[in-house]
Amino acid sequence: MSTTFRRRISPTERMYFPMRELAPPFLMQLEFTGTGALDPDELRRAVETASADCPGARLVRVGRNWVDSGIAPAVREITGHVLGYPRLEADPVLTSPIGPTRDSTCEVLLLTGEPTTVIFRVFHGVMDGMGMVLWATSVFRALRGEPLRPMRDPIADRELVRRVGAPGRPTPMLPRYRAAIGYGRQDPGLARHLLRHRTIHATGSGAVARVAALLAVEAGVVQRIMVPVDLRRHDPELRSTANLALPLFLDVEPGQDWTQINQAKRIGLRERHELNQMASSGLANIPDAASRAILRTTNWLGSRYGRNLASATVSHMGRFDLDELRVPGFAPTTVRVLPQHSVAMPLLFGMVESGGRTELTVSARNGRGLEDRLETLLDLIADTLEAELPQRNSSAA
Repeated sequence: MSTTFRRRISPTERMYFPMRELAPPFLMQLEFTGTGALDPDELRRAVETASADCPGARLVRVGRNWVDSGIAPAVREITGHVLGYPRLEADPVLTSPIGPTRDSTCEVLLLTGEPTTVIFRVFHGVMDGMGMVLWATSVFRALRGEPLRPMRDPIADRELVRRVGAPGRPTPMLPRYRAAIGYGRQDPGLARHLLRHRTIHATGSGAVARVAALLAVEAGVVQRIMVPVDLRRHDPELRSTANLALPLFLDVEPGQDWTQINQAKRIGLRERHELNQMASSGLANIPDAASRAILRTTNWLGSRYGRNLASATVSHMGRFDLDELRVPGFAPTTVRVLPQHSVAMPLLFGMVESGGRTELTVSARNGRGLEDRLETLLDLIADTLEAELPQRNSSAA
């Protein structure tokens, strides 16, 4: 009997395959920037060790299944490169395809410019954001020579929802919601997506609700906000890096206080509404060609008429303890999550906390006049959160 790790590709994951063509490179990216240096060979050995215990990092598609290839993700050393802030969508490394083959689903970048940066790159079809975090932190543990926690449960969202049950019906998905930056025609030669960032010198509770409130005020109409929820909360013993996130939808009125939004989020979580959305993955049951056509139409409706299935995704990946991330020779000072691009969503916000700061990054569907609007919106969010969040970073300039 074969002992090779394998699991069925979930309906959610199947929907992500056309995105590699429509919104390349369609990767979640987790960036650790810090002081010191890492030896590339030591990093490769750590990636091999951690990925043996996290086989979700070594998956290739075989028919309807993900199968462990037994080959660790590549570690690419990019000598002297520094990420091209602020216009990250133009950075040649971040926008490069994953490698070394078309079947690859994860890789690690080591940028040796000043400062040293390590980036974990993941095709969303094999992991969710928390799965990416679990794999990355396993690599850091391997660099420190610490025991690892194997992540070998062949469980993704569909199996978990079947086990714990869904309490109701999915939220209807209709293209009727506006984005806070408006919309604009995607002309040839114009970058199809933007990837921008702000450092917020404060941390505290309610960041997701506060951003949602700001988006509604700026849009002037109801915003449907998609909040990814980690399904591992329903089974704390589960050890899997697979896609185990489903959306909780919040409809936010302009002028609604963030505390009301936060309460609505808490009620939705208490009532487990995110589990209902497993039943909404209808695109998984149609051929890939038809799925691509539907996604292209979704993008066209959003860019031409401002009609979207949701106004924005707002995700918070939690808090990182920088001291716990230290490894011999390298001390991370900043953690950022860089969300994947999407043709189905106009705005995807990702937040993480570390070192007394909140790092916010957004992928935005681009179009005529949208770049300036996005920058203005990001300035407003950063200024507001720095004024409102309770824990200020006293070291900020």
